[in-house]
Amino acid sequence: MFLSIGMRFVANIEALNMVETIGTLSKHRKAPIIVPTDGGYKVLYVPAISGESIAHAYQAKIVELAMKLYQDPPIDKWSLRGEFFKFMDDKHLTEELKEVAEKAKKAEGEALTEAKHEFEKTAIRESIIADIGGFLYADKPPVKRTSVFQVGYVIPVNDAIEATIIESQLHTRHAPIEAKGEEEQKEEKEERGRAAQMLYYVETGSAVYGLTFNIDLDGIGRTSLVRVENAVEEEERLKRIKLALLALSELICEGDYGAKRSRFLPIESIESICAAITTNGSFVISPPHDKNFIEKTYSRAKSYVDLLRKAGLETKVDVHAYTVLSERVEGVKYHSPPEELFAALLNYVI
Repeated sequence: MFLSIGMRFVANIEALNMVETIGTLSKHRKAPIIVPTDGGYKVLYVPAISGESIAHAYQAKIVELAMKLYQDPPIDKWSLRGEFFKFMDDKHLTEELKEVAEKAKKAEGEALTEAKHEFEKTAIRESIIADIGGFLYADKPPVKRTSVFQVGYVIPVNDAIEATIIESQLHTRHAPIEAKGEEEQKEEKEERGRAAQMLYYVETGSAVYGLTFNIDLDGIGRTSLVRVENAVEEEERLKRIKLALLALSELICEGDYGAKRSRFLPIESIESICAAITTNGSFVISPPHDKNFIEKTYSRAKSYVDLLRKAGLETKVDVHAYTVLSERVEGVKYHSPPEELFAALLNYVI
């Protein structure tokens, strides 16, 4: 199964993805986008949240849930503390992987190919993060596993571009002066007086954002570099698939991603979610940046199934949705609240 999800959500006063500090100003990430106009196209710079930020939050959520669902979670020690090195070099290998890597260094020809396959298979067993999030072992011989999920930049939706803004907020950091001797206080009075209240600025954004997330559920627990085969038992594979869906549910429904949440917790609300789950295919939803993306997705899904059928391939695409809007697309399965949508998705693997 292949799952593709799109979401439109409002986020007010957010500082979820900052990029640099210039003097006392912390800047929000911005990205250039091209939008159509009556006279052609123009470039706009809009607030954005990077795909890397979303991916990190998703993997952290997988770790958090695995700790609750497993007595002995299949997670490497670095991922347990949120450091997703994912077996990138010899310094970040488990003991079993070190043995496999040593054999691979001495192998040649077909034996080397098999050694790489064994490395990927072992890495999948050792860490659910390497399984779902992929990895790149960059020492010799290099071994790569592509992530089973895809996520891009989160940017404002097309119909709300004009309602997007970034504004700097002024804050004061207070550093109280400790009681000291009279002479010492006199010498430092002027300097410490200036430092007692440090002014700083944080750029915050407000926008209606669109997010797209794809995940190849069939790829979980299976190798992909040399050949496709199960790396774990089928029962364990299904457990990992359920975990991947639960983590995605919490990421989207709870909005648990991004930085500066301790003091810049955004005011968020979900407008619409559309999920397309494909059996024997990899259908991707229409971008949620168009307001009628649910309707477009359903129309395309029917065309996608017909196209593959003409080519002799049988596939099935089910479209599920949640929306606060009154419009409904016939044929789409609607759910409310959003958590019920994910409960329906879980039924595909139970």
